[in-house]
Amino acid sequence: MKMLLYNNAMNKLQEYIKNRGIENVAEICDVSVHAVRSWYYGTRQPTVKQAKKIMSVTNQALTWEDIYGPIEEEATA
Repeated sequence: MKMLLYNNAMNKLQEYIKNRGIENVAEICDVSVHAVRSWYYGTRQPTVKQAKKIMSVTNQALTWEDIYGPIEEEATA
C-alpha cells in the first residue's frame, strides 16, 4: 500500500498509533476510529486542531514534524 504521508518507512505518528492501538488513540484524541486509521495508512493527515490534541495527549512526545513531516521536504517539493 502506498503511503501518502512523508515516506520514512513508518513515521512517528504511525509508530505511535501502532504502539497504542487505533481504538485507544481515537479515544484519547476524541476522534473516530476511521480518522485514526486514515492517519495510520497515510490517506489523510490530522487537522491542525487534531494535531494540537495529539501533541497535548502525548505530552509533546510528537511534534509538528512528527505529524506532518520534515520542513525541508516541503521546501524542496
